[in-house]
Parts: sequence; structure tokens; C-alpha cells
Amino acid sequence: AAHEATCPLAVCQRMLAPLRARVVALEAELRSQGAENEQLLSRLAALEAGEGGEEGGRRVRQRVGAAPHDAPPSDAEVRAMDVAAAAAVLRAHVSVSRVAAAACNRLANLCLEDQNEQLAAEAGAIEAIVAAMQAHPQEAEVQRQGCAALVNVCSVDDAAGRARSQ
Repeated sequence: AAHEATCPLAVCQRMLAPLRARVVALEAELRSQGAENEQLLSRLAALEAGEGGEEGGRRVRQRVGAAPHDAPPSDAEVRAMDVAAAAAVLRAHVSVSRVAAAACNRLANLCLEDQNEQLAAEAGAIEAIVAAMQAHPQEAEVQRQGCAALVNVCSVDDAAGRARSQ
């Protein structure tokens, strides 16, 4: 016993015993956190891939046109739009009379070409034009451009044009 009390090796072993126990405990904790980390990485990968079906997950926004919280486009931007974009911007910014008039004008001009009339109907332009006209009953320019757009969208003298004018 006297030898164990003074032997440097025995003293070191006694001092290392609690440290070894602590190392074992830390290794167990590390394995546990590693498993949790793997679960979190898996959830992160799913969220980044757009599979966020859980509360608080980020959703990927699929844009079709302007969102209501986006700034309204300029008249020049509206003049450069295709049929689907003009119908989308009209729906998104129906409350802005300047945009409503510009989008109706763009749709009226685009629908002078027969192939665009059916595209406009399929893009929901007729409903968007009517909604713009209803939203701005006192705005003469919106009413004028809306009427022109409706005439041009519904003017084809075939079965599809007659169906759109109903």
C-alpha cells in the first residue's frame, strides 16, 4: 500500500481513472449528437430540395408572374410582355389603374394576331380584364382598353372564338 501511494505509475493511474470515465461519457454523448446531426442534415436536405412539408420549413416559391407584394411593372415593361405575362400582371396588380390600363392595352394589341386569342383565354385574360374593369368603373382609360382587349380576345369567327365570347 505504501508503494502504491508513492509509485508515480500508480499515482498517474489513479489520476487518469476519473478522466477515462469522463472520456467514455463524452464519447457516448458524441455518438448521440452524431445521430441527431445526421437527422438534422437529412431534414435540411429535404427542405432544400423543396420537400418542406413541416411547419416552419422554407417553401420554394414558384413564380408565374408578379406577386401581389411585388412592385407594379412600368408601362414599358408591360409593353414588352407576352400574353401569359400580361394576363398574370393584370391579375396581380388589378388594383393599380395604370397597370390595368397598360395590361389591357397590351392584351388588345397581342390579340390582334389570331394565334394569341386562344392563348389569352387559356391564360385567364378574359376574367382578368373583366376584374380590372370592375375594379376601376370610373377610370375611362381602363374601361376603353378593357373593351378593346375583350373585343380582340373574343373576335375570332370560329367555334373557339364564339365560345370565348360567351
